[in-house]
Amino acid sequence: MILAFIDETSDANDAKYFGLCCAVVNSNFYGQIKNDFQKKLISSGWDPKIEFKGSCLFSASRGDTSMQVDKRVELAGDILSLNTSKVNARMKFAYLKKAESANQKLDYLTYLPALLKRILAKVSKKCGKNILSVQCDYRTDIRSEEVREAIAPVISERGYVLFEDVVLSKSGFNTVGLLYADIVGYLSSRVDTITNDSQLFENIAPEHWTTDGRLRKLRSSTTLLKRIKEFKRYQVVPK
Repeated sequence: MILAFIDETSDANDAKYFGLCCAVVNSNFYGQIKNDFQKKLISSGWDPKIEFKGSCLFSASRGDTSMQVDKRVELAGDILSLNTSKVNARMKFAYLKKAESANQKLDYLTYLPALLKRILAKVSKKCGKNILSVQCDYRTDIRSEEVREAIAPVISERGYVLFEDVVLSKSGFNTVGLLYADIVGYLSSRVDTITNDSQLFENIAPEHWTTDGRLRKLRSSTTLLKRIKEFKRYQVVPK
């Protein structure tokens, strides 16, 4: 069985920015990844009752406030490294961004099928290898049947059978796949929005490049994303 985890991201300073991240893993690897993820979280001292998500990485006032930002970034790097074995990527990621989104629900349902088409390889139908489980981070404005109807043609085209139904879950300690999608999506959006902020680079003197908070966030996000062995990025091009 193939497991797909989907989460969307936005930006507090750019209301029109929209990103969609999908993490895919074979169910054979999921148990080990989940166990290792949770062990890393607990051993680091992070409170498991508090969600470890992307938006907490660079803000000491969010999430478990007992953990400093440098330690959070280190923990995120360790977690991202768990999905890679010595030879192959256990979990692969794809990220799609749209710089100008007027309707995020519409864009979610419109571009999720395209993202799945790019990340899902055609698969053998033998021994249940073509069974696909789709887990989405909960949104108040989207129902599971809407997602199912949107992705049904792509799932069929790629040769998969949907496992039961699309599941919308509130992310937390036990939704490790969704947390991976959240973290990678958040880091990707930070790279996009900070890199595209031309005024930021114009207004900061070169001697402050190493100390500016947003530039430090950009460097950390870029470094963390390099931990991922299989990661593809796409962009919606305006017509």
